[in-house]
Amino acid sequence: MNIILILIVIVIIAAFFFLIWLLPSKGEIGEKRVAKILSQLPQEEYKIINNLLVNYKGTTTQIDHVVVSTYRIFVIETKFYQGQIYGGAIGEYWTQNIYGNKYQLWNPIRQNQVHVRVLCRMLPDIHPDMFIPIVAFSRQASVNCVDNMSVVYWDQIKEVIQSYQRKWLTTEQVQKTYDALVAANIDSKENRKQHVKDVKKRIAQREETIAKGRCPRCGGELILRKGTHGLFYGYSNYPRCRFTHNL
Repeated sequence: MNIILILIVIVIIAAFFFLIWLLPSKGEIGEKRVAKILSQLPQEEYKIINNLLVNYKGTTTQIDHVVVSTYRIFVIETKFYQGQIYGGAIGEYWTQNIYGNKYQLWNPIRQNQVHVRVLCRMLPDIHPDMFIPIVAFSRQASVNCVDNMSVVYWDQIKEVIQSYQRKWLTTEQVQKTYDALVAANIDSKENRKQHVKDVKKRIAQREETIAKGRCPRCGGELILRKGTHGLFYGYSNYPRCRFTHNL
């Protein structure tokens, strides 16, 4: 009898973890909701690519959404956080405050700037000014950002995109750009898993470099400095390198 009970408990526990594994993450939920919002844009004017995963010179980059139009090319990073979020365009991290508990998160503006740079290199015929980076948060977060031109809430994305009304790209350029990105998209479960592993590896290498007292960007020496918000690691190569690392 005890063996049967044990087996039942094991089956219940296994089923519980299997259901958790099947459930989408918050990031996936956010991306799907934003994709639904973007689908409301006129299809004859806007071409949408969701979950764009590209490999550029051996490094994979995942971009939540790209909207290609004659008006501009919009590069969207979706965030699904709660609590108070604050930060700026400069700096490695932003801060999330939930009931007085503070956590660090990667600066989403800088994160999206990397996405734009990759697209610029992949699409050399498109002028860099044609790319508009947008970071979109859910309304579950209260966002306080200095650079509010790049940061919006999900329900504002459509309005922001449609506020650009001057045509800069031809329909031929739009189609060519869209086709090139679709052809370059390697999004799949296997490639996404490998991308996550690669990102974790790069983060580990970055933290190891910092632990050795070196800047992960330029290799310069990190120097302990005191600022208005406390101690932080600065950079010996300032202003060429503006890397900072909070304690």
